[in-house]
Amino acid sequence: MATSYHLSDILTLNLGHYQQQHKLTQQQSLVCQHIQACRTQVLGEQQWRCGACHYEQRIFCSCRDRHCPRCQGQQTQAWIAKQQTEVLNCRYFHLVFTLPHELNILAHYEAKKLYSALFEAVWQTLSQFGMTRKHLQGQLGGTVVLHTWGQTLMQHIHLHCLIPGGVLTSQGEWHGVKSDYLFPVKALANVYRAKMMQALRHRELVIEQADELMKKSWNVYSKACLSRTETVVSYLGRYTRKGMLHESRIKAVSSSSVSFKYTDYGDGNKRKVMQLTADEFIRRYLLHVLPKGVMRVRHFGFLANACKRKRLALIKDQLSSVPAKAEDTSVELGCQWLCPQCKESYLQFVGIIKPLSQIMMQGYREQLRLSG
Repeated sequence: MATSYHLSDILTLNLGHYQQQHKLTQQQSLVCQHIQACRTQVLGEQQWRCGACHYEQRIFCSCRDRHCPRCQGQQTQAWIAKQQTEVLNCRYFHLVFTLPHELNILAHYEAKKLYSALFEAVWQTLSQFGMTRKHLQGQLGGTVVLHTWGQTLMQHIHLHCLIPGGVLTSQGEWHGVKSDYLFPVKALANVYRAKMMQALRHRELVIEQADELMKKSWNVYSKACLSRTETVVSYLGRYTRKGMLHESRIKAVSSSSVSFKYTDYGDGNKRKVMQLTADEFIRRYLLHVLPKGVMRVRHFGFLANACKRKRLALIKDQLSSVPAKAEDTSVELGCQWLCPQCKESYLQFVGIIKPLSQIMMQGYREQLRLSG
């Protein structure tokens, strides 16, 4: 029988040793605490009861930290269901803007400024092409997602951009893309390079080898267009909600090493297993803990939250409508479980049973209040 491992197992076994050699930031320390406490008695329990046979079941609460690989399922379902209602009946394009590895060091001490500059430079680049290309000349919309990792958990900072194939002009007209590509990637890369370097200078970030970086070719990748609504929503869920490591990839855990699966894109997309020391695995994982307040998913153009509702309605009026689908209840059912005893009714949420330490603390505070 296969053994499943969790990230919390690795931290429980090895974090103490890692901290003897490395200093954690406050945010990294909080994330580690959350992951270790996730679905344990430390966070308390949820109480569920069957409405038919009154069977009761208790489930440990989750930490809901965005870096925790065990806390994204329900949020992903809900997010995808919401996005399903906003997908346009047009082609979509998937672009990836990669930050040169020479700039990765900035993420170690000025992460907020770096990621802010990256989002700004990428969207300014796309907006410029949307406004100036002869066949478009309007406002693009896009969902842009920050990823900081590669398959082996090394630092690989890049933005995934999912772009509806068209623009909204200043007159409120929709101009759709008629070709199978959005913009030429070499031209995009040149403009992106200039705007990124400018954005870094505006934030007063010191850039070593700036001249060499300006001469270097920057990497922009454009994927074939997507036309099916289901495929678009699948892409949204895949690239916006997945974390840096799905726990199913972890193959073995010990007090000295961790083995995990990865895809080697440089060797014909072969599936391989990498073994790292436990300290190195934790170091790589913590590289991708985002500073507090940094949003990993952002919407721009006519998909920006401030104007999305009005402008999507305007665009949908001009496009042939997508056939109406039955209301999706998968999110609601995803929060329920069939009663294991009677197998006829669903378990219903009753309430939260707080951890004993929290109950004791509340009692102590109540005594102080009464005595005071």
